[in-house]
Amino acid sequence: AEYFDRGWCYAESSWASLTKRASFSLDLGRMRPDCEYDRPGLIFECTRGNGWRPPLLPPQFAAELEAKRVTEGEDRPVLQRLYEGAFHSQLGRATRLDCASLGWGDAEASQLAAVLASGAAPRLEQLDLSGNQVGDAGLAELSAALSAVPRLERVDLRANRIGDGGIKALSVALATDGTAPRLETLNLSSNMVSDEGLKVLAIALKKKQAAPSLKNLTVESKPSTERVAGCKRTWVVARH
Repeated sequence: AEYFDRGWCYAESSWASLTKRASFSLDLGRMRPDCEYDRPGLIFECTRGNGWRPPLLPPQFAAELEAKRVTEGEDRPVLQRLYEGAFHSQLGRATRLDCASLGWGDAEASQLAAVLASGAAPRLEQLDLSGNQVGDAGLAELSAALSAVPRLERVDLRANRIGDGGIKALSVALATDGTAPRLETLNLSSNMVSDEGLKVLAIALKKKQAAPSLKNLTVESKPSTERVAGCKRTWVVARH
């Protein structure tokens, strides 16, 4: 069986990558014998396309484990218990999740949102999803999960594929009393937001209960009309 088709190998990889930065998880089998690597080159070669995924909820892990090969049948419940323990322990104390530049789209954002919405990461303060391919649907799911991460202070969503639909969903979430009470910095630059989306966000943030701690918001307006194609306006707002 292939490495990740084996139950124990799959489980160990799954719990080792729950909160670890992708650049700290290297697949050395990707090294080429004809190359010499420095540290940045080694990290790039051994993490490129490594399939690093968002954490799985324990029931999801158990379902995937059924398709894995184990030597002894009684190993499955053992692995499930070990994963569930690691899931709650690691995410329960995590203050930062670095998920930048992993090629994640809406499916991965939705999976991460499900984990956050479960209340598994109550101490999370920083979430970095920059440089991915998250769109409106993914941001909508993440927005709905914000109430479950009350300590969140910094969110980086720059350089994704977020448009007005995602911004509207985020605006609704931020305008809800009790959502993101500690959020100080929100970066939405280098996305696909128009003036209309910015107006919706601005109206939401005018509400007293909307992200009361927000001090720094970075977002760009990218008009869609042909006569100003490619034109961007960057808004950096400091709230006092």
